[in-house]
Amino acid sequence: MCSIPILKVTDSDIRRVRQFLIDCAQDAYVLERTKENVVGPAPKFDRERFWYVMLGCLLTTRQRSTAGSAVDDFLSQKNFPLTLACCGKNVEEVVERSLTNFGGIRMAPTIAQRASSNHAWLQKDGWPRVERWFNKLAEQRGRSPQTGDAKLEREAARFADVRLEGFGPKQSRNLWQWLGLTRYETPLDSRVCDWINQNLSARVDTDNLSDSCYYETVMDYVIAVCSHASVLPCLWDAAAFDNSDSRSGCCNE
Repeated sequence: MCSIPILKVTDSDIRRVRQFLIDCAQDAYVLERTKENVVGPAPKFDRERFWYVMLGCLLTTRQRSTAGSAVDDFLSQKNFPLTLACCGKNVEEVVERSLTNFGGIRMAPTIAQRASSNHAWLQKDGWPRVERWFNKLAEQRGRSPQTGDAKLEREAARFADVRLEGFGPKQSRNLWQWLGLTRYETPLDSRVCDWINQNLSARVDTDNLSDSCYYETVMDYVIAVCSHASVLPCLWDAAAFDNSDSRSGCCNE
């Protein structure tokens, strides 16, 4: 049983989030998230795409991944060197060598070990299970958003958290959001939490976000604020991530 107090939503919180998204409506990141996660058809399952995004989640854990970073440059390569075919049966060796040779990426041995473990699970019996969760989310994503959609999104996040090594509450949500399937459960990283702490009434301790109970309590608060503000959490997340240094929450500052 979770003993963390429920975070209270205030009228000020609602006004701040609503105005923030009005101010950031034309922000490039918000427009991209709208395109990928809100409008248009739901994506189709593809093992190669899932593998790429899963590796991306491992790579963006605890290291800089914004534009111009080594991680961003690695993931943006035209001929991605870590496709399923390229990794073959020696996943750990291939991943570690590729990351090390590229340079500037920390924790290459750890990322390689986690990638290998996840690959082995996928090959054993994980692919059908992943695809089932993907298709459940895709069916939901194929219609207009409803607040109740958060329930399935949270269940999918819990599944990824348990089954994929090196994940956790944040990356298990990043996975499905990156795949264009979710709108309510979002990855709460330090930049987004800084925006909350600077602009809203709640105070988030990022050191506690590795605890699923604490993470879900904060997520409940975010979903509630956004619901009252008539804003989708995935769009708030895009705006907050891109504008985390602004205390006022205005994109133009």
